[in-house]
Amino acid sequence: MLKNTLLAMLIILFSMPTQASDKLIQLIEYIGADYQSAVESGQIINNAEYGEMLEFAQLISAQLPENSAELASQAVELEKLIAAKADAADVKQLTAKMRQIIIAAMPQVPLPNNVPDLQRGKTLYASHCAACHGASAKGDGPVAKSLDPSPTNFHELERYESRSVFGLFNTISLGVEDTGMASYRYLDEQSRWDMAFYVGALASHQVDKSKVADSLIETASIANLLTSTPQDLQQEYGEQGKALMAIFRQHPERFFANSSSDPLTLTKETLSLIPQQLEQQQYEQAYNLAVTAYLDGFELIENNLAAVDTNLKNEIETRMLGLRKNIQQQASQAELLLELEAIQQLLSQAETVLSKRDLAAGGVFWLALLILLREGLEALLVVAAIYTVAVKTEQPKLKRSVHYGWITALALGVLTWVIASYVITISGASRELTEGYTALLAAAILFYMGFWMHSKTSTMQWQQFINTQVGKALKSGTYFGLATVVFLAVYREIFETILFYQSLWLQGGSSHKLSLLLGVAAALLILAALGFALFKFAVKLPLKKFFASTAWLMILLAFVMTGKGIAALQEAGNIGISQLNMPSISWLGIYPTTQGIFAQALVLLLAAILVLKERIAKSRI
Repeated sequence: MLKNTLLAMLIILFSMPTQASDKLIQLIEYIGADYQSAVESGQIINNAEYGEMLEFAQLISAQLPENSAELASQAVELEKLIAAKADAADVKQLTAKMRQIIIAAMPQVPLPNNVPDLQRGKTLYASHCAACHGASAKGDGPVAKSLDPSPTNFHELERYESRSVFGLFNTISLGVEDTGMASYRYLDEQSRWDMAFYVGALASHQVDKSKVADSLIETASIANLLTSTPQDLQQEYGEQGKALMAIFRQHPERFFANSSSDPLTLTKETLSLIPQQLEQQQYEQAYNLAVTAYLDGFELIENNLAAVDTNLKNEIETRMLGLRKNIQQQASQAELLLELEAIQQLLSQAETVLSKRDLAAGGVFWLALLILLREGLEALLVVAAIYTVAVKTEQPKLKRSVHYGWITALALGVLTWVIASYVITISGASRELTEGYTALLAAAILFYMGFWMHSKTSTMQWQQFINTQVGKALKSGTYFGLATVVFLAVYREIFETILFYQSLWLQGGSSHKLSLLLGVAAALLILAALGFALFKFAVKLPLKKFFASTAWLMILLAFVMTGKGIAALQEAGNIGISQLNMPSISWLGIYPTTQGIFAQALVLLLAAILVLKERIAKSRI
């Protein structure tokens, strides 16, 4: 059971959370763009293309989420339109609606890690795509004649108007079933973005780019530009929309320069998408965007802001939590818009505060030190307590299991950092789900161990236990259990620390990298000294006092991790939020929500019941 739980958590961590949505968007957008090549004036003009349209429409119906009645109805309508050889404009209009619904429901809008490089995309295209699509990308490569349907001509303006850069990225990543279009997932993510921008910009040179205001360029949302088609922007902004999209695809550096990896900008951009969803009464999509704005944006900068203005950080965090609650309760649109405006003003204030108090070398050092100390102390208490149990029981195999646990956690932490930095972007939702479930599982094991140790505070009971139970219990898997709780405690803290350090590395600037590394080194030295002191103190305690003190320590840690686990799942949107008018005590895992306080109260109540039951049983002996 425990192994299966660990495997499930790792799958949550390393899977691509939007892959199903990506596939749907790809199929829907493909039909919208290519249907005109299959049917004209109610007649089939290309049998292969038409067969592809029928097949893809059926795939869309089969892959839709079960809880989406609106999409299911639209998918049925799409199949009917294709079967009836309807007008291309009707098919294009319907697929545009379906695509927008799916994108709005996505918990995370994907962004390139770096500014897309069209020149690099052109080089990659020549190596991987020219054989089919042609050297000039007109669908006339040497292999094109053997392919049916024919490769795309990226210079066709009408097709360009129906494709988003995100859709092109998905096609490059996933390929197209039953066609010559292969998947290029083996290329790194940035290379696929570079190629998508290159081919997506080719037809845009036919668009008049003079009809767009500079203010529109400065305020445009990158997420919206990535997931919209030129036709979408034309409907939203008129002729300026077409020009805006052409500039975005030809000169992405003008848009990415100010916001590429800045968490506050990402927060503001994501929140700016919510009013449109509220206007359409798409409350679930609005809620998902509010979750993303916090997890993938503000949470990564809150430690930096807390170092400068703690009250401002707490106010933004509370307001964003309240916004999500009000969206869930479907408060009035006017009330929600006022709350959004207030949050945006607070975020602008945070930008000003951080820009005036740019992180100096000393600031980076202390932030790096305090982050690791805060995250590492909980893990250290668990490891020290369990390792001392191993020493007290004189079980060398047990001591090795503790080492296996923290070494495995450290190794997986390094792997997590590599994957998060160079392979995929771990979404905020996946991060919080991993943290939440890890914390709750560790809390359950710690609670069990704490009560078990409390029941062995009598020397006679302990000796009897040693003589009759230890050998059997250890042989039956206790080693794995203790190694697991050490792993969970250490890995959860490493996982969270990695995400904070990634943000701090960016915010500190290249001149402060040494300060960050020195802060990490100093924190590790302090943690090592604390661990040494804890170990020496615990070993010298009499057996009864050691077990009693360690038992309560583990129950306390279970209390803390329960609170943090519930909070993480609330931040991921998996548990509801009922706010309380009380302060947070983060080091105790106490947060102002009914759900978290109730869960922690249950831990204390269960501990009290078990202790009372044990004392009653002892009094009868």
